[in-house]
Amino acid sequence: MVRFILIVAAVITALLFPFGCATVTKSSTQSISIKTRPPGAKCALEREGVVIATINPTPGTAFVEKDNEPISVVCSKQDFLVSSGTLASEFDNMTLGNIIFGGLIGVVVDGASGAMHGYSAMVTISLIPSEFPSIEERDDFFDNLRAEFLQESAMASYRISQKCQDSNCGRKIEAAEVAKQKKLEEIEVLRQDAKISEK
Repeated sequence: MVRFILIVAAVITALLFPFGCATVTKSSTQSISIKTRPPGAKCALEREGVVIATINPTPGTAFVEKDNEPISVVCSKQDFLVSSGTLASEFDNMTLGNIIFGGLIGVVVDGASGAMHGYSAMVTISLIPSEFPSIEERDDFFDNLRAEFLQESAMASYRISQKCQDSNCGRKIEAAEVAKQKKLEEIEVLRQDAKISEK
């Protein structure tokens, strides 16, 4: 009887073993969906100065190797300025959602280090027109961009406070705040540098 039980246990273990491995093994690659506003842009994903994927036109999806190093996303479209953002590597169990805000330099917050790193699965890049018909339209565009950024930044900070469970939570919140202020300054610089069509 004992031998029978051991044989049955061995068979069950053999049957379950492949499925058990599948539930604990994480893939070394992942997909990143890139959207631009407006669509139809060409985007290159770069890591350490090397292009690792391209999407042309947007929206589209790229497959990349997971890594500790951040990914730069650079998008271009006729009649728009080149827009870029930094997609930080995040620990799989601490996904903070989109970290590229408004298509410029995003909040770079590292969850941890190691082979289990991944990136945000979806990114939206806002392209800035190369020129505006009037000062009013320029200001409307950048006011909306600023408002969207502040909303997304608040959501990201909330996610950090809710999901962070290590001793570095305060550092991550501070890093997000510093990045937020830097981004707000960048938006204003872009506003002042934006071209207005001559009438």
